[in-house]
Amino acid sequence: MATSTPVREWRKAVKGIEYLISTSIDLLDLDMINNAFDSEEMYWAKRLDTDTLKLMLQHSTTLGVYELPPSIPSAASVSEPSTPRTPSPSTDGPSPVAPKQIGLARFITDHVSTCYLTDVYIAPSHRGLDLGKWLVGCCGEVIDSMPALRRAFLVATPGKGMEFYGKELGFWDAGEERGKIAVMTRRGFAL
Repeated sequence: MATSTPVREWRKAVKGIEYLISTSIDLLDLDMINNAFDSEEMYWAKRLDTDTLKLMLQHSTTLGVYELPPSIPSAASVSEPSTPRTPSPSTDGPSPVAPKQIGLARFITDHVSTCYLTDVYIAPSHRGLDLGKWLVGCCGEVIDSMPALRRAFLVATPGKGMEFYGKELGFWDAGEERGKIAVMTRRGFAL
């Protein structure tokens, strides 16, 4: 029984630059993701070989954050037909540039009742534009769309990280539910 979830997209302009958040696996830049995993900012992750990274992404819902290239100018109007000296920008010239991935957030989920949010990242060169807040808001929409959600999880840095995710997503420290649940973990051998 193979299923696929529909691709979701969000767009936003910040300081004249268009950004896209998409769940399309086809847009993901494996080199960018591995470079992020290799960075000090993602201290919990590490670079993966290409096949392992692809497998991980195939079994996740990943929201990629992209800087879009400038728009192609609109084609000449009927009153201004193109001529050999003024070619139509919609059909001539170099092929469009692909979106540049500058961030991500990844869910491990069954798309119905449970999800784990991890690997939330915005490249340092794009921080300070509220793109991280926007990304997390889109993650909230994904979580809210799950029809029988029992629990959403994430691991956050104590203090600032916990405050941020509490404010933006309504998450709380599971320790506050003592006697009701125990959140347990086991460290991976790869760490």
